[in-house]
Order: sequence, then structure tokens, then C-alpha cells
Amino acid sequence: MSNERSIASRYATALFELSQEGVDVAADLNKVAQVTLNEDAKAVLANAQISAEDRATIILKAAKVSSDELKRLLVLLCSRNKTSIVPLIDEKLEQLIRESNAQLMVEVTVAKDMSAALADKLKKAVGDGLGKKVDLSVVVDASILGGLILNVGDRQIDHSVRGRVESLKRTLSV
Repeated sequence: MSNERSIASRYATALFELSQEGVDVAADLNKVAQVTLNEDAKAVLANAQISAEDRATIILKAAKVSSDELKRLLVLLCSRNKTSIVPLIDEKLEQLIRESNAQLMVEVTVAKDMSAALADKLKKAVGDGLGKKVDLSVVVDASILGGLILNVGDRQIDHSVRGRVESLKRTLSV
């Protein structure tokens, strides 16, 4: 999977550079990625009896996309039996676009649902602290008991009651 992520990252970087030149394929790539997750589409993509160009055309028609750039990409991926990485390419491209806009995805886990006003305050506070625009996603998990857990990129900041109790347990067991 790590190798697939590496390959997907290279394709996503190329698409990102293309978008910087004015050719926006992000929305269309997202549609194509959704189609490639369908079981019937997977069967078509895996069928070596169908030419790579025909497989790409079928997927693009199913996604209702007519991008020449995406067709070339899909033909290439079909010919190399790498179409399973299309969702990974889409994910990485979205990440690159967010980063270029200085926007971070932040996931906050709370014990109970928070009001929109409180979510906006948290979004602003985190954004001000990081110096970037923040796209906040709220997840409710009653098992944390209280407080919150922030996931910013690959960092996790745990200010939950559960996290503090577990930390106390570790400290006392030493």
C-alpha cells in the first residue's frame, strides 16, 4: 500500500501542476474516483479482454466526464493495471489543493454534539493558532467522556477525559 501511495502521489503532483497551469481536473477526478470504487466498474477495469482505451472511455462515460487529460491518465493506469490507485490520487490531489490554499483539515472529536457557534469559535481559534485556514470536521464519540481530541495532519492533541485518565493510569503503574 505504501508503494501505491507513492505512485499516487506522483500522479497527483502532476495533476496539481496541471491545475496550476489552468487545467482544473479535481472535480472530474473526484467523480472518476467514485466510479472506480463501484464493483461493476472494478470488473470492467480488471477485464484484460477490453483495451485500456475502451476501459478508460467506459469509466469516463459512467462518471459523465469528458476530460482529455483524465482519459490519458486512465488509459495509462489501465495499461499498467494500476486503476485501483485512482481514489488515492484523488485524495492526494485534494490535499495538495488544500495545502496550496493554506487550508488544513482538522478533525475534532468530542463527547457530545457541539453547537455551530462553538464549532466556529474552535475553528477560528485553531486557524489563528496555526496561521492557516481550517476546514473543521466534528466527530462525536461518547467514549472520550469529555473534553476533545484534535487531529491536525499527522498530529493528535488529546485533551479528553479518557486520555487524561489513561495518562494517569500509566503514571501510577510505573
